[in-house]
Amino acid sequence: MAKKRTHRNPLKAIRAKCLECCGGSPKEVRLCPDVACALHPFRSGTTPFLRRKRKAKTLPATSEATKAPRKSREVQLSLFPD
Repeated sequence: MAKKRTHRNPLKAIRAKCLECCGGSPKEVRLCPDVACALHPFRSGTTPFLRRKRKAKTLPATSEATKAPRKSREVQLSLFPD
């Protein structure tokens, strides 16, 4: 009877592979000098490329009366000035 395979988180699988490669020592995984390895950036079990979501900065409410009036711009439509 065949064993049923369980699915594993890809980052945990990479971490397990790195532990196997370094003889089971977490310290050696941290100090791994093999930068040519495709798994090197993921050896700590986290992705280095994931950006954290930043909270949007909320601006204080401003009323229409406090805003400075905009100056209108004149646009020259002809090539020759009047």
